[in-house]
Amino acid sequence: MKIFTILLFFIVATNTVVSQNLVPNPSFEEYYDCPYYQGEFYVDFWFETPNSISSPDYYNDCSPDDTPSDVPENIAGSQYPYEGEGYAGIQCYGNDSGRREYIEIQLSTPLIENQEYEFSMYVSLADRFGSAINNLGVLITDYIVEGNGPGGANLIEANPQIKAESPLTDKDNWMQITGTFIAEGGEEYLTIGNFFSDEDTERVTVWPYDFLNWGKYYIDSVSLTQVILSTNENTLKSQLKIYPNPTNDFINIEIANNNSNIAIK
Repeated sequence: MKIFTILLFFIVATNTVVSQNLVPNPSFEEYYDCPYYQGEFYVDFWFETPNSISSPDYYNDCSPDDTPSDVPENIAGSQYPYEGEGYAGIQCYGNDSGRREYIEIQLSTPLIENQEYEFSMYVSLADRFGSAINNLGVLITDYIVEGNGPGGANLIEANPQIKAESPLTDKDNWMQITGTFIAEGGEEYLTIGNFFSDEDTERVTVWPYDFLNWGKYYIDSVSLTQVILSTNENTLKSQLKIYPNPTNDFINIEIANNNSNIAIK
């Protein structure tokens, strides 16, 4: 009975660690000013890519009705947040690859070498835009990603760790983009956008629309979590060593790949 209780404790503890989100302000709820006009990205922690040509958008219910940045009705369409009262919006396709916007944030802690991480975010195609695309994803780096500056192309070419493999076509509901990757170590910046040219991006038309050849997506509920330990029973048995068994005194617990030693009386 003592061992069962200990295993149950570790299952709960493991779930708690895995659910720790390294992305501050993941649902864009914290802001330093309420947006009123298009292109006002007044979000705490998040920032638009430096040296960029165009600006992402912030939409929040705090904006007055009938303004470009209101929720749910705004200049790009109509959508309720996936959670909370706000979300971001970025241009991801169109105008001969010259129309790109990216949002970026510094993680709460750098990533650990050779550790597995899971990324997730929810997106929705804005109503007024007719181009649904794949390739929308996340680039995680150890440096601040910068744009090409005035006169350059908005497109930032890179290989994101996670991206959508199929065109994201839903305008009514939120779609999840998720996946896992192994960190190289030291990564501490997360950038969201489309890092591929129009020619290298798959596109489908979604009716109705006002702008056929452009694609804009709402972004909400972003998370990055470390995958530490599976709660599968066989995995637990292989990673936990409990001894002596049986015992009437102390129980020692050793955790594989962990420097912790725990003794329970």
